[in-house]
Amino acid sequence: MSGVRAMSPDDVPAVGRLFNRVFRGRDAPAGDDFEAYFTELSFGSPAYRPELGGIVHEGADGRIGGAIGVVPMQVRAGERLLTGRLMSIYMTDPLAPGRGGAELVLTIRPRNQDFCFCDSANAVSADHYRAIGGLVLPIQSLAWHRTFRPARTMVERAAPRLPAPVRDVGATVAAPADAILRQVKRSLRHGETDGGLEAVDAEGFADVAPRLLDRFAVAPAWSRAELAWIIGMAQRNTLHGPLQLHTVRNELWEVIGAVAFYGGKGRIAQVLNILAEPKAEAKVLAAVLAHLDAIGCAGATGMAQPFLMDALCRQPHVTFRHRGFVCLSTRHHDIREAALAGDIYLGGLMGESWSRLLSDFR
Repeated sequence: MSGVRAMSPDDVPAVGRLFNRVFRGRDAPAGDDFEAYFTELSFGSPAYRPELGGIVHEGADGRIGGAIGVVPMQVRAGERLLTGRLMSIYMTDPLAPGRGGAELVLTIRPRNQDFCFCDSANAVSADHYRAIGGLVLPIQSLAWHRTFRPARTMVERAAPRLPAPVRDVGATVAAPADAILRQVKRSLRHGETDGGLEAVDAEGFADVAPRLLDRFAVAPAWSRAELAWIIGMAQRNTLHGPLQLHTVRNELWEVIGAVAFYGGKGRIAQVLNILAEPKAEAKVLAAVLAHLDAIGCAGATGMAQPFLMDALCRQPHVTFRHRGFVCLSTRHHDIREAALAGDIYLGGLMGESWSRLLSDFR
């Protein structure tokens, strides 16, 4: 009989081929690299349990016609510890239409979920969440952008579509152009010092990040084991540069924030997480942006967060655009209320923007 069931490691080759067909436009095996990565992503988390993992739709002929990849993640809601489910990919076989897609979507109805979310849904998936009674969070669905070097930013954004020689010429021309632009328009240069940032390893980040999340009614409950696993997975993605972790300190050398980002000289830094003590958001954001400018980044981008919006809007050359819908499905009324009030922390390491599935395995 056909129907929905839990995903098992034995399903990975079929799911990989389906991934290629749906997202990469080719009907071919996904390869050993994909299969090893997807297996670790789907089954390797310390929070993994079969009943909270990925799901597939199996046809009567035994073929996998649809799948939802899931990464279990621990969530704190008030004093409760829940296992959330990050929906990393949703796909149905275009060559095998049927009810498989609808049956997969119905499994994430709020009445079935403690905490089910996605931070990069497209419009169709967002409509599915709304149809089953879930929420779409508008602020977190935006990306913020801060430009430091406009010419290099243009080159970086166009780079995926340009031949290598053209990219190299563009990068060469961008440097003197940006030097002139930054001299004429001094607001492009971030005037704050970046002396408040201190590089840390995964252990050092784990020492401070949970405390900085206490301000939220609903937030990731990062144990050391889980956070170490997520950071380890995030370090495998080097498309935008190496993963960097820092704490942010004030004049008294007290930790008031933390940041995780991908970036380097000439790149557009991909900011995964900015954490800050209450009332220190502006100081933390200024220190982070000053550091990214100082190391030569062309610009920076990250997920908008309600608690960070006032600080972001006070920065020059910051713009906002849609990045992908952030969706939530839960049966708990207090979590819904916290989400609607902006008293929730999602995104970055508590999301999938670090996953290689978004842009790798081409």
